Amino acid sequence: MMKHIISFSGGKDSTAMLLRMIELNYQIDEVIFADTTFEYPEMYKWIDKIEKILPFKITKVTAPHTFDSWFYGIPKRGKRSEQGLIRGFPPEFFGCWWQRDCKTNPITKQIGEGNIVYLGIASDEAKRSKAKRYSKGDNIYKFPLIEWNWTEADCVKYLESKGLKHPLITKFKRTGCWLCPKQGKDSLFNLFIHYPDLWIKLKKYEEDSPNGFKANITLEELEIEFKKKHEGGTAFLPLIN
Repeated sequence: MMKHIISFSGGKDSTAMLLRMIELNYQIDEVIFADTTFEYPEMYKWIDKIEKILPFKITKVTAPHTFDSWFYGIPKRGKRSEQGLIRGFPPEFFGCWWQRDCKTNPITKQIGEGNIVYLGIASDEAKRSKAKRYSKGDNIYKFPLIEWNWTEADCVKYLESKGLKHPLITKFKRTGCWLCPKQGKDSLFNLFIHYPDLWIKLKKYEEDSPNGFKANITLEELEIEFKKKHEGGTAFLPLIN
């Protein structure tokens, strides 16, 4: 039997989509959240908060192995395998192996085949819904926010109308892994300022990795830049008003 499944990231857009779908009496058979194990602390609290107001539990899926076991593991082939080097960070400009292992694969396995999958892509990012992966396989992918013409700003307003202001939207435009190499300087600055313990962990990973966290600049160099900016009076860089 075909199931109606929501892929829930915990971000403002997917949260707004989920709550509005419930209001509109959409059929919802399962809500799936992929835990990267590197979400911001506020994200875990937010998901717990949202789950408490839902009429059902959220299915949480994870990778079959830890990030550290992969990060510090030696590849089975390639130059690093020949040199006995660990994998280290995912490359900044290519596909992320951790996203594949902790999000894409577990969610794909949980969803199965022949189902309807709802994704929280806002109308001002509608081009993301054209990705080839959404036209492959036996599943049908739907984008309610695009159908409703809801922008990211609309999602924020909707949540605030319910007394639900997402705790991360003033700090990060994208609320994924705090150690994602693809995040920009604004996000990294806010990580440095507001999450010093996580910043220290990130620097330790870079120290151990055969390749740097970013392609053209080290975290130490970024830290010098960030300290000057903070000493100049910048508390954080707001990304969404």
